[in-house]
Amino acid sequence: MDNHLEINALKKNFGGKQVLDNFSLDVERGQFVVILGPSGCGKSTLLRIICGLENPDGGTVHIGGVDIGDLAPRDRNIAMVFQNYALYPHKTVYQNLSIGLKLKKMRKAEIDSKVMDVSSKLGINKLLDRKPSSLSGGEMQRVAVGRAMTKDPELFLFDEPLSNLDANLRNKLRDELRMLHQMLGVTTLYVTHDQVEAMSLGDIIVIINNGVIQQTGSPQEIFSKPQNTFVAQFIGSPPMNILDVNLDGVHVFIGGTKIFEFDNDSFTYPSKMKLGIRPGDLEVNGNGVDCVLESIDYHGSTWVATLKIENQRLLVELKDKPHDTETTLTILFPINNIQFFDHEKGTLLD
Repeated sequence: MDNHLEINALKKNFGGKQVLDNFSLDVERGQFVVILGPSGCGKSTLLRIICGLENPDGGTVHIGGVDIGDLAPRDRNIAMVFQNYALYPHKTVYQNLSIGLKLKKMRKAEIDSKVMDVSSKLGINKLLDRKPSSLSGGEMQRVAVGRAMTKDPELFLFDEPLSNLDANLRNKLRDELRMLHQMLGVTTLYVTHDQVEAMSLGDIIVIINNGVIQQTGSPQEIFSKPQNTFVAQFIGSPPMNILDVNLDGVHVFIGGTKIFEFDNDSFTYPSKMKLGIRPGDLEVNGNGVDCVLESIDYHGSTWVATLKIENQRLLVELKDKPHDTETTLTILFPINNIQFFDHEKGTLLD
């Protein structure tokens, strides 16, 4: 079965606002692709178009080379798991799992076999006689996933399925979803605004903002080489520092303070740029530049200091808390960990 997903130049406009703008994406068979972006950026609209709940203003969606645009949602063989689970409250878990199979006119023995197989895989086989109101959030989530699995879909769509759960349960179900995907191998498109979810689940991450793809790549690629300042600050906690800098010969300045110099001048950087560096890549080092210490926050394994240099703020991750008497920290900017972005467009400069 070829369930290669091709999205070509999708457009969607709501009330004059362009929600999707020439959105194109290829998802290979068996891939787990995460669509990541802030609220209102077009993520859920994309899923609703793919499964047929929303019509695009332009563009096409193909699965296995077939244009599914004119197919009714029930004929697309796509399973969607919603944020609110969308379970039938008056039906038992068994009835929720079997409803799609009954609509296909399957025999009762086949339905029983399929429901038992799916419920066993998800560890909900002891819940079959219960109704959703008696289930925990995690159990309801498993039932919603199970109902999707009974369809044997060509494509799984997940719309922020863990966002209503507490942190511990979210972590547990995230691990379960990852193992489930490894077991089933079904092509999956997963929407979230949670970067931790995206980084831990996705083979590929697609970062979207205002309906436009900002960057596509593996979690490692996106973290280590963001293609613009939006991605740089959206991925990573604490976010990447983005500072306005000036270049004078080989010397790099923030305002009137020189922060480092290049070893040679064999580059073509403009005189005005944005500098990007991760808080964990900065070093507290006597050979650096003095920065005013404004505040310090405890993040568990590290402390994050907010510093000020020439009216610009700088976050630095520290293993140890500075002494209460310290008002400045001397910070070294390691050249190898710095990236430069266009001052106006915010795009990465090679």
